[in-house]
Amino acid sequence: MKKDFRFKGNRPDDIFEAITVMAKRARQINQKRSEDFPIQNMIDPESDEVFENDTDFDSFEKPASLAMVDYEQNNIKFEYEKQEEPEEDKETETKE
Repeated sequence: MKKDFRFKGNRPDDIFEAITVMAKRARQINQKRSEDFPIQNMIDPESDEVFENDTDFDSFEKPASLAMVDYEQNNIKFEYEKQEEPEEDKETETKE
């Protein structure tokens, strides 16, 4: 991604909504990468085995940058979860 990235699409009505959508997309990208390229977290200190990793993670584009491009190109589909409204406590009327 270029350093001079400028959003060229239509500006969103709610910037906080756009940021939330892009952040969730960046998390998805990051999760996919961690599944594709697992890193050995636990190394036996008594072992002489050296963990070799031939993947150059510095060459990967940042997930946030990819998410911004996806948002700009309308490649992200999102919708709101339907939230049920809580029922108000109905008081029963009693006749005296």
